[in-house]
Amino acid sequence: MDQTGSEQAEIVLLSQQLAALLENLEQMLQQEKPYLVALYQSNLGELEYRLLGLQIECRALKERIELATRTLNQGETLTQSHLDAIEEQIKQAFLLWQVQLNEQAQALSDSFTYLNGLVPVDVAVVSRAKKAYRRLARLLHPDVSPKHQALFEHYWPSVQDAYRAIDADLLEALLHVIETTAIQDTGNEDAEATKNRLIHMIAKETERLLTLRNDPPFCWAEQLQDAHWLNERRAVLDLAIQQESERWAALTTRYVGITAQVNQE
Repeated sequence: MDQTGSEQAEIVLLSQQLAALLENLEQMLQQEKPYLVALYQSNLGELEYRLLGLQIECRALKERIELATRTLNQGETLTQSHLDAIEEQIKQAFLLWQVQLNEQAQALSDSFTYLNGLVPVDVAVVSRAKKAYRRLARLLHPDVSPKHQALFEHYWPSVQDAYRAIDADLLEALLHVIETTAIQDTGNEDAEATKNRLIHMIAKETERLLTLRNDPPFCWAEQLQDAHWLNERRAVLDLAIQQESERWAALTTRYVGITAQVNQE
């Protein structure tokens, strides 16, 4: 094999490696991530929702106490008008807190919907989808084939949708269409420049993949299969809920004591 042939073979191997990384990242973000999030929520989401609700209630009580105490410290007599003004302030702050609570409730609901809607997929179909996706990434993705930008913009959204749905038939059909259109060469780009670009992108995407693996929800992958870890996490949340409940009771008692001083106008 001459030098040109050797360089082209190296470029093909590098582009295949980069395409495999891109496919791996896509699988993590579009398939693995929602599954892990749903699995986490189904196991721990309800406890986290209860804890968040208590934390918000305690935060509101603490704010009420601080505002009422501030009025008393200024030498004023606490009146119902003061309490109404305090409740208005709490109401405004609670709008932001309620968003957090609603988001957690939605995440919990979505997790059960997602898990209940999962349909087993044939391993052979998954393998075909992966193979077609990697080939499409080599042909279209700008990190691999920057000269096919127009084809990327036209076809890539359909490729992504088909891969998320694990639609191997559609991916293979798209591949057939695109292969007849795309010219598989390096264009005007110098072979050495092509290799350097691919090596750079491989390093970049590898780093990105490793970073993702160390971040939630991907770092939970093994733990969510570990009954001991789940039980320990539930115990931690149960204890936090108990402590927050006790805090809520204490704050409630304190606030009731303060409001008992209200002068009815």
